[in-house]
Amino acid sequence: MKVHLRVFVEIENLGKAINALTDAGITGFYILEYKGMSPQDWKGFSIKEDPKSTIGLIRDYAQDAVLVCSVVDEDRVDNIVESVQESLEGEKYTILEVPIRRIIVSYGGNKKKTDEKAEPWLLEKEVPCFYCDEKAVQRIRIDKNKAKIWCTNCGASRYYTLKTTENPGE
Repeated sequence: MKVHLRVFVEIENLGKAINALTDAGITGFYILEYKGMSPQDWKGFSIKEDPKSTIGLIRDYAQDAVLVCSVVDEDRVDNIVESVQESLEGEKYTILEVPIRRIIVSYGGNKKKTDEKAEPWLLEKEVPCFYCDEKAVQRIRIDKNKAKIWCTNCGASRYYTLKTTENPGE
């Protein structure tokens, strides 16, 4: 069985966590950046239910953190977890092991074309955010057929599907 191994760490411990995971033999990972708060941090807060107030509270009080994820064989999990625990001793972290019942990979009816991998474009531009109206860096990722723009100030995201046409004979 496969396991989706998730390691939550504060951003300053990202390198330690990734080194521990790779030393333990993982073959790939992905990360998600987020802002998080422990229950003891938000105890006593009363949050207004409008999105701007909530995002403002999180922006002001939450810690920058990262979720490092990898899919591994179940029999390798214990060694990987031990490596992470040893590397992050004395630091705050959370490890989750989520069993995977099934993995389905679809290439949209097309055969996988390994030779046509295009590197995504990563851009940044400081402009007013479409959501919070604050002037902030907007990060832009453009892949072959999609684009994502997200605000570094409030975290709001926009997604686009890029459509192309080909002219016959060209």
